[in-house]
Amino acid sequence: MAMEWDGYSAAQVWRPVSYPGLVLYRVSGRATSQSLHVHDELQLTLDAAHAQEVSCGGVRLTAPPGSLVVIPPGEVHALRAEGGRPGVLCGMLVPSAFLTEHTQPTSEGDEVAEREESLPGGGAVLDDPEVARDFVALHRALRAPGPFVEPRLWALLAVLLSRLGPGRERLRRGSAAYQAAT
Repeated sequence: MAMEWDGYSAAQVWRPVSYPGLVLYRVSGRATSQSLHVHDELQLTLDAAHAQEVSCGGVRLTAPPGSLVVIPPGEVHALRAEGGRPGVLCGMLVPSAFLTEHTQPTSEGDEVAEREESLPGGGAVLDDPEVARDFVALHRALRAPGPFVEPRLWALLAVLLSRLGPGRERLRRGSAAYQAAT
């Protein structure tokens, strides 16, 4: 699907079959801007060519080109990127369920209740070339048609969550959340 976004850019949207609720988007053009809005999902964006101006939770952040912007679920935010040359912005809306500890049986057969830990308030900017490269590669892989499981999704989320706050390394390979989602 392609559409105009503020008259400057064309956007494409994908919804991978294997990950219900996950939304990928790619915006190309000289500028992108959005008015204040909110998502129930974790939002990740990376603009390879432009600095992004981020307004999130009442704070203004600047994300250098190639850095990953992380916006927690439920945060009111707006993004703006503008430059004299064309650029590409990759984004992902990650369902909150992907960020929580899933219900799992114990050895006695009882179930452990689902536990949710929210991300810290406000947005974050990760200016890390390795994380950016992994995000773009994952975005590209998840856009492929057909049902398939992409383990790099859980690895990237684990890295992001561990960098954004203590005790957020739940989505590593072998964790209940990883196993329940693969």
